Amino acid sequence: MPNDFTAPVVGTATARRAQFAPSVSSTEMELRAGVTPLDELLSERQDLVEQIATLRAVYGPFGTWDHQRKSELARIKSLIRLQAMRDNRKVTNDIVDEEAHEHPDYTAFVVKGTKERAEYFRLEAELEAIDFRVNRGQSLLRYATYEPRT
Repeated sequence: MPNDFTAPVVGTATARRAQFAPSVSSTEMELRAGVTPLDELLSERQDLVEQIATLRAVYGPFGTWDHQRKSELARIKSLIRLQAMRDNRKVTNDIVDEEAHEHPDYTAFVVKGTKERAEYFRLEAELEAIDFRVNRGQSLLRYATYEPRT
């Protein structure tokens, strides 16, 4: 005797509902209820996830931005030390550190990082808004299809 766990058991509320359920696709039900279809939302969400992936890797939790910043700072410090040696100028570590933080390359790096981080937060907010719309749609559909027990 094969086990068919997908078929509703005769005599249960699920079986009675299955007998009278209209053959309407989930997209049609969503449109009737005034809810954005889940397929559209998931497609939009996937596009955002692809846009945000690199930004999340750099600026998100355990991101690499601080490591990149330190590498850029070390590169600039090396340039400053080499220029000081070339010019026979004696510099302390404090002077090198100060000049590195004032260097145009470092300033440009920080400005670029700030703009990208702002974009990261904007995309994260869009992602949260889509998640909210998915949850709201599910709640509305549950409400619209609710059948009181008799």
